[in-house]
Amino acid sequence: MVILKKLLLMRTKKYKTIGIIIRLVLVLFIATSSCQMQQKKNINSVKPPPLTAEPLKYIYLTFDDGPLNGSENIDSVILGERLKISVFLVGEHAEKSKQLGTYYKLYEQNPFVEVYNHSYTHANNKYELFYSNPENVLADIQKNEKLLNLRYKIVRLPGRNIWRVGGRKRDDGTSGSAAADLLVKNEYKVYGWDIEWQHNASNGIPVQSVDEMVKEIDTRLETGNTFTQEHIVILIHDEMFQKKWEESELKQLIDKMRLHQNYVFEHIRFYPDK
Repeated sequence: MVILKKLLLMRTKKYKTIGIIIRLVLVLFIATSSCQMQQKKNINSVKPPPLTAEPLKYIYLTFDDGPLNGSENIDSVILGERLKISVFLVGEHAEKSKQLGTYYKLYEQNPFVEVYNHSYTHANNKYELFYSNPENVLADIQKNEKLLNLRYKIVRLPGRNIWRVGGRKRDDGTSGSAAADLLVKNEYKVYGWDIEWQHNASNGIPVQSVDEMVKEIDTRLETGNTFTQEHIVILIHDEMFQKKWEESELKQLIDKMRLHQNYVFEHIRFYPDK
């Protein structure tokens, strides 16, 4: 009888222990579920951040008349900055000396630089005579294309701000329109520019300061005063960067434009043709 009572007592304690464990598990389960529901409620109550991102605006830095003294400094800056630029080259300059030929190769080998056509002779700086014969202009462009082994049928006419892109056109009021039309018939695209960083022809020193350039670029993009809205083509000349301090001005321009998170640097062949 005593033994039976002991067994019953042990079973009772065992069941009490099991009951306590079950109650603890239930309490933990309820607490956990409540916590998860509260977290879910908190997540759902958080409003998404307002959309403040500005639309992207595209910058096309284009350099004319190379290879020239100064091309090597441009190449160096672009390698350091790691951004895309477009260079419009003159074949006659590339053949002029071994040094200029080396500068052409620097451009050709730079992964951030794309090389385009700026004619073989640069019209010999006799523009009216050059453009009086559109067939000769076409031949000059084709000669340059073959000499420099250019991959893209993209042209900037020497001495002329003329556009022929995607069926749209703009002339600068001087000769060259017929030549541009002939180039289009031969499947070329012709690009002008929206703004020029001007320079002193005798020494290559830039006319506008870096701040003046940045302000004008910002204004043009804000007002839509470009050939294509939210896209701006900037004309610069290689000869402007023959000295180190001038080289640093190019870097300053790039660095200041990069402060705009919505500015994107791109090659000219990605310019929209509509």
